[in-house]
Amino acid sequence: MVQNLSEKITLADGNQIPGFGFGCYNSFGDEIADAVRMAVENGYRYIDSATFYGNEDAVGKGIAECGVDHSELFVLSKTWPNAYDKVEQSVMNNLKNLRVEYLDAMLLHWPGTDETARLHAFEQGLRLKEKGVIRSMGVSNFQMDQLERLYEEFGIWPVINELELHPNYQQRELAAFCRERNIQLIAYSPIARGAYVDNQELLAIASRYGKSTAQVVLRWHTQKGIIPIPKSSHENRIRENADIFDFVLTDDELAAVDALECNGRMGQDPYKFPPAELMK
Repeated sequence: MVQNLSEKITLADGNQIPGFGFGCYNSFGDEIADAVRMAVENGYRYIDSATFYGNEDAVGKGIAECGVDHSELFVLSKTWPNAYDKVEQSVMNNLKNLRVEYLDAMLLHWPGTDETARLHAFEQGLRLKEKGVIRSMGVSNFQMDQLERLYEEFGIWPVINELELHPNYQQRELAAFCRERNIQLIAYSPIARGAYVDNQELLAIASRYGKSTAQVVLRWHTQKGIIPIPKSSHENRIRENADIFDFVLTDDELAAVDALECNGRMGQDPYKFPPAELMK
């Protein structure tokens, strides 16, 4: 369980990742550039980006202007399935836009529906890792059978699986599968897009610590060994999201948050996404 923003978790390949990150989805131009800069100024050291977000040039601007050297940051990007036949080209574009010389981690963003392309993409990623272009190779939204196929083919597990994870959608079987294989879990939509603001159970817990329901949920993630990547363009919210390391949830409180599980997926079905129109 990490105790501050800069504390790191050691991945299965020996590389280290901060145990709390900053998400960059659905924000553009100066808004996301300023948000990245503010996040780093407020202690964040892990920036989570992706080709599909369509904002990496602005994210790169924020990284360049934050005043912290890349060696002190963890910069992650993701390759979209339409580039699974040209992963190296995609990663080179990531490097150019993000203004970095290497990626601390590259993930396959979605499994996609083409297993052959998926396997080929993972193999290309491993080659880029050997070259030092990326430091760690991972995936996002992969299910158990898809992870097993990677292992069958390459004899190695990805070191990261970034998933939709929050109290309403905990993916417990998949999460346990990943933990058993030392695949680090990263949670996107960690506070379920603000779904817990009025949750009475969480409000009761939050009141004991003088925190918000979002802070309780983010602390729940970190105490379970999951890396949350909340996002915001407002500096006060960026600070608030990270202000979770001065309290510890009890076992009973953790269980109360666990009990909110309702199979409440908010995102896409990993077996059907992305559709053809997003593969162009």
